[in-house]
This record gives sequence, C-alpha cells and structure tokens, in this order.
Amino acid sequence: MPKRNPVRRLLLIGAAIGAVALMPVTESLAQGRGETWWVAKTRGGVYNPPMRPIWRKADLLKMHAGQNSWSEQIIRDPEQDATYNSGAPGSKFGPRMHPDTPSVFVVIQGQVHFDVEDQQPVIATRGAIINIMKSTVFSYDVTGDSNALWVEVNPSNYKAVYPSAEPQPSASAGAQIVKVAFTHTPAPYTGRNKLMVNTFDDYIAKCATGPAVADDHIWNSPLLGYVNAADNKCGKGNGNIGSGPIPPGTAPFNPASTFGHMHPGPAEWWIVQVGQIRGQFENTGEFHAVEGDVLYAAPMTWHQMAAEAPNGANVRLAFGGYQLINMNSIPGQ
Repeated sequence: MPKRNPVRRLLLIGAAIGAVALMPVTESLAQGRGETWWVAKTRGGVYNPPMRPIWRKADLLKMHAGQNSWSEQIIRDPEQDATYNSGAPGSKFGPRMHPDTPSVFVVIQGQVHFDVEDQQPVIATRGAIINIMKSTVFSYDVTGDSNALWVEVNPSNYKAVYPSAEPQPSASAGAQIVKVAFTHTPAPYTGRNKLMVNTFDDYIAKCATGPAVADDHIWNSPLLGYVNAADNKCGKGNGNIGSGPIPPGTAPFNPASTFGHMHPGPAEWWIVQVGQIRGQFENTGEFHAVEGDVLYAAPMTWHQMAAEAPNGANVRLAFGGYQLINMNSIPGQ
C-alpha cells in the first residue's frame, strides 16, 4: 500500500501577545478547509471603545446634527487609528507630513481635492481610495457644493509634522510644539500602490480584483460580489459574496457558536462602499450594514461576512494592518 504524504502541522502555543513556541506534528487536511493547526484563542467579541461591531453612517450624522465639519474616532486599536470625518465645502487642511507611516483616505460622499508632493493633484469622489506614502507632504480641501464624508486611516501611534513656513499648529494635550530639522524623501509607489483608485471606476467597471493598498501597516482590498450572478458583467459568477444569502428555514444565528473564521492577533474591519453587507460576530450578534457604514471584527472573534443586496454590486472594503490569514473554524470542533 503506497504511503500517504502527511501534511505538516505546527502546534502553536502562546497568548495573543508574547512569545510563541512551535512544535511539529502531522495531520491530514481538515474537511477541505486547509491544514489544521492549534492556536491559543482568547474570548471573542471583546470591544474596547471606541471600537464597536458597527458604526452606522446614519447614526454618525445624527450624533453630529447641525455640524458641517466634525471628526469621530471610530477605531484605535494596536494596529490602526481611524476617524470618520465630515467637511463643509471650502474646508482646508493645510500641508502636513507623516514622516514614518502612510495614510489612507476613503471618500464616502462629496468631493475632496488632494495636493500630494511629486504627484498631480487629484479630486476624490465617492468610492475613491487615496494612498499617501510615508514622508510625503500633502494637503487637502473639500470642494463641490455639499459636505464631504471620508474615513482617514493611519497606523497606530502615527505622528504628523508641519512645514515651519506654515502657521504653527496647536499643541495636543500634554505636548508642546517645537521646531526640528531633518530632510525627507517621499516614499515611492511600488507594486499595486498608487495615489488614487476608485472602486467604481477601477474595480467594478474594469473587473479588477486584489488589494488597492499594500502599505506598511495598512492593507485594504475591495471585495466585490453579486447576489444575482446575472448582474456580474465580468462573467465570473457571484464573485466574493462571503457566506451569501441565508437560505429559507435556516435556524437563527447563534453568536455563541463556532463559525466562519478568525484572526488570532489583529482585527479585521470593513467600509461598505456599495450595496448591503451582513456581519456575524462571535458573542456579539448579527449586523446589517449599508453604504457608508463600518463593520469591525474584534481580534480573536469568529466572524463571517456576506453580501445581501439582491441586485447590483456589493462591495466591502476590507482593512487590516497587513494581509490577514483566514483561520477557518472546523465544524464539530
């Protein structure tokens, strides 16, 4: 009888943070879901403010009713810092630079004009993803005739500096503004990275897939799917609809169960760019999001996502500090 080739497996022992020990063992593939591994898992569904399973665009607008320009911290975890922002036409954000880290802007509505060092100016509209490389001077302002909404994403503990030729900025609590001297060179755009892509123009219209941003500590990818495959003009079936519509007669979702997949360290989160998206999160519940909403799966949380709009495109812009491995649940475990 021929010998079977075992699949190499590693026993991973360790807390969510700290050292890990690796020990080789062997096991066959598990029910078509990949190699099997042990991993230390803490309780899922733990949300520390400002994080929450869903930030709804409608709720944010109600929170800031009567305000044209505002900024709300929606994520501040060990990997990323994200704010949801509104600006009235004419709002200006002067030259600044993040010397050691990139910055990403996702425009939800309106128009935002960007001036970026060594690049041609661009106007970002609904669906735009602006990728500013580290050590690059940039400024932006709201144009058009209506308020703009956008999400700004940075690596945690990022720092900004401002040209001394500009007015001195205000100091944050506990800090003072001092003048320093150094030289800088804008980091180049390499690989798939570019200053601006638009999910509607560059992904949906051109049938593109793959990450839009692959920076140090910021990674994102528009995940495009069609519940009705006939709506997919690219001829590639449903695309990425996650777990898809819930079949009639399915038992109610049990958030205390084991399902979907998880990430053992960093969080994964999504901006809904078009359509409707369902998120199911361990120990938390089931949430239904529409365009402009933000969904967040806390670290160590079993979760599964799905496209829900019956017609047209559904896009969830997935974010992480880097491209994450989906560690799939094993039925019956």
